[in-house]
Amino acid sequence: MLERLAIPALKGTGNAEDAGLAEALTKRVKERGDFPLSDGASVIKAEKSQLGLLEQTVKEFKEKPHTPEMVTSYWQTLWQVWGEKAGLSLTVPLCDRTTEEISQLEKEGRKLVYVPTEVASQENRHLLGRIFPEMQSYSVKRDNPVTSESNQGGWFDIEANLDSPNRNTKEKDLKNLLKKQGKSGQRLNTFIIASQDAKLQTSHYFDEETWSRLLGSRHGGHVVGADFGVSGGLGVDWDLGPRRHNSSWGGRSEGVKKA
Repeated sequence: MLERLAIPALKGTGNAEDAGLAEALTKRVKERGDFPLSDGASVIKAEKSQLGLLEQTVKEFKEKPHTPEMVTSYWQTLWQVWGEKAGLSLTVPLCDRTTEEISQLEKEGRKLVYVPTEVASQENRHLLGRIFPEMQSYSVKRDNPVTSESNQGGWFDIEANLDSPNRNTKEKDLKNLLKKQGKSGQRLNTFIIASQDAKLQTSHYFDEETWSRLLGSRHGGHVVGADFGVSGGLGVDWDLGPRRHNSSWGGRSEGVKKA
């Protein structure tokens, strides 16, 4: 299990809370009678097994109809694997959209993502940094300064575009556009999770060549913008300026099921 992979990293942070979590994970591993923590070959084997599980899950998701059950199963597997990296046991409820609604979203160029409440806030965003350490961003460190408009978890529909949608818009333009669409400005946590899903499905992160305003997150009161490097590094800036715009800057949204 990937719990074992998280233990050395947790011990090395120098943080008391992380040390306590590492101790708890170590106890759990020993109680299960799993292989020794020092058995590097076994750890690598376990990691490869989880990667194989993700690859098979993505393959099936691409091949089978996207029913609520299929979407739910897909995200259950993702959060099973991802959650273990941070010592989390996460529950994914049944997708709240019908098959017809999922199909319509996909025709509109959108996809569904599941954001667990346990990783939906500014305060616990550092757990995403633990799950995806290659991001190496200040915004996924403990006590980071990037706020979120809400801490809501659940099912969200977002643009599936790899390049930023809604480009060449000023901040006010983007707000008005999303309001007409009945969507909210995307939060950084949602952006990270959706981009990691995109990497699994397409081998590319969001915004490797563009930049997206995320109206749902701020730094010092300023709307942040974000992008990903091809190696998984996350860039987050807050000095875009509300009136600045160009053909490489866009903005992303997130939507919930309408009552």
